[in-house]
Formats: sequence, structure tokens, C-alpha cells
Amino acid sequence: MGIGEGNLVLEEYLASFIALGVTIILLFGIEYLFRRAKMVTGDVKLVRQLIQLAVLGIGLVFIIFSLPIPYADKESILQLLGIIAGAAIALSSTTFIANAMSGIMLRIIKPFRVGDYIESETVFGRVTDIHILHTEVQSIDRDLVTLPNLKLVSNPLKTIRTSGTIISTSVSLGYDVSWKKIEKNLLLAAEKTGLETPFVQVLELGDFSVTYKVGGLLKEVENLISVRSELKKGILDALHGNDIEIVSPNFMNQRVLKDGIVCIPQKEPEKPEAAEKTPEKKPEEIIFDKAIEAEILDRIEKFLESLENKEKELEQQVNSVLDESREEALKEKLKLLKNRKEEVKADFETVKKQKEGEEEKTDPELFSRQVQSLNLKADHLDIRRRKLERELKKIFEEKELLEG
Repeated sequence: MGIGEGNLVLEEYLASFIALGVTIILLFGIEYLFRRAKMVTGDVKLVRQLIQLAVLGIGLVFIIFSLPIPYADKESILQLLGIIAGAAIALSSTTFIANAMSGIMLRIIKPFRVGDYIESETVFGRVTDIHILHTEVQSIDRDLVTLPNLKLVSNPLKTIRTSGTIISTSVSLGYDVSWKKIEKNLLLAAEKTGLETPFVQVLELGDFSVTYKVGGLLKEVENLISVRSELKKGILDALHGNDIEIVSPNFMNQRVLKDGIVCIPQKEPEKPEAAEKTPEKKPEEIIFDKAIEAEILDRIEKFLESLENKEKELEQQVNSVLDESREEALKEKLKLLKNRKEEVKADFETVKKQKEGEEEKTDPELFSRQVQSLNLKADHLDIRRRKLERELKKIFEEKELLEG
């Protein structure tokens, strides 16, 4: 092929190369704009991907139409691509659309938030992320479980309220012990666990034993796993400490005990023991680390949004103060508040990018400390905001008294 023929071929395919180049530039341009705008949430990622997919589809159409081939061949290629795309959509659209509609439904009714405990069929844990197609839950084994939103809408869903939940357990005891004595000890165990308004119920009068249920209200749901275990330990201590046996019928059927033998651990002699070292972290902090981090970041994001809206109101109130010296002092405090807010916002964006995978994530332990430090900064910022609001409120109350 000569130089002239090569130039001719290049001219024929020039429009196709231009269409290809424009498509690639648009794809990377959309990626750059979304990153520049610091839009890193899961839903925004989905929007970005859909836009890029649409641009890619339109670009392919332009590339095909610009090819120097007969029009009939172009139609055949487009028909083939249409058949492939239609088949792919037909095979996946049912589940895709169902999950998308379920995600929209969950956003409307809001049965749970990030950080809440939820239970759906065999899955129990804390919510770490809520997306349009799926919800991510961290189980009690510290594993991340991805639940399609369709499953959460189609099956019974239990959400543990942040205002408190009932912690309870059942125990089978013999007929030879008065229920009054048992109730007294079970209530004592529940109170020592820290449960409010404890209760005891008789669930069943069985052939060999009576089944009791003991429980109470737990307001600090963050300690749910630990308190469940502590309640069972407290029941063992309370019953065994008052010579009440816990012997199930199955145990009695498997092994016949001699007269006078009881199934209570022998009391160990009291010895001075060194104070046990308090663990640095609670079990929930280790099990639900990702859920706790997600809850903290979600709370900080909402706090920053509310502070943005509150700033204008605070600025108007400061400008309406008549005393010039007070007004200047308040302006300085408001300026400091804004500066601290920008610092927290910058740190939040960095941490959020690491969480979403936009930036290289540090060591998990270090990342957890960064989130806790950010949470502490946000708390201090909120304290400053409240102090400024109280000071302004006091000034306006004094003004009203003078005018009255």
C-alpha cells in the first residue's frame, strides 16, 4: 500500500477516529467531574456509571455510522448490537428493576438507618451501607453480608429501635422450687445486668420442668451482644448462689444421678485476686466496627449539612446585635466556628474517600482511630455552636426585658 492509498484510508476512517476520541474524552471527563465535585457516595456512583454507559452507547452508534461501509452493513451491525443489548436487559431487568424499586421503597418508608440492628430471616447484624440495589449488613461474626433490597422488602424485617429494646432469655427449672423464690432471683439477675423494668413470666408447665422467661428494657442498644451474655451469666450466678438447680429433662434422661447429688458448681474459696484488666474495646466495637464507622460518618455528614443551613441564621442574628463590642466578639466566634467547620469538612471528605475506596485506605486500626478523632472534632464543633446559640439567646432575652 502506497503513501497515497494510506492517506486515503486514513481520510475514510478519520470521522470514526474522531467519534472514538470524543467518546473516550467524554467518558474520562465525566469521571473527572464527579471526582472533582467530591461525589463519592454509592448512589452517585450508580448515576455516574449510568451516564457513562449512555455516552458509550451513543458513541458506538456514531462510530458505526461514520465507518466507510455500506449503509446496509451499518444497519446489520446496529441490529446485532440491539439484539445483544435487548437479550441482556431481558435476562437481568426483572431482578434489577425489582431491587431498584425495593430500594426506592426503603428510602420512602425508612424502616432503618445506617448503624441500626436489623434481622431478616437468618441474617442479623448492623447496617453499614444503604444503596439503591442492595443493603450491606455487618453480621455478629464481623462478616459483611450483602442483602438485595428485594429480599428486605419481601420478607419480614425486624429493626431494633435505637430508643431501646427488650432483652430476654428462657430457663427451665424444677417443680420442687417455689416460683416466688425463682422470680425473686431472676429479677435480681436482670437488675444487676442493668435492664430497666425487669419482668418474669411463666411460659410453660412442662412434664418435667417449668419454663420461665426473664427480661427487661435495654436502652443502650450498642451493647446488645454483651448484655445478652451478661444476663445469662447473671441468671447462673443468681440461681446457683441460692441452691436452685438448672437441670433439663434431656440431661436427666441421659444420666441418672445418685441421691443427694446436685448439679451446681462447687463454691470456690475466695482468694484475693488482682484487678482484672478492663478490655480496651467492647465486643460490639470489634464485631460491628464497619457499622459503627458508617454510623458515625453518616451522623457527621448530616451534622455538617445542618450546620451549613444554621450558619446563615446565626450570621443574621449576630448582625442584628446592637452593641458593637458584643457584635464584634460574636463575629469572631462565628468566624472561628466556620473555620473549624471547614477543617472538619475537609477531614470528613478525606475519610469518606478512604471508606469509599477513592483513596488508598490506611491500616484498619488507624482508620478507626481517624474516624473516632473526626467524631470528637465534630462533637467539639457542635459544643461551640450550642454555646454561640445560648449566648445569642441570652442577648435577645435581655433585649426583650429592656424593651418590656
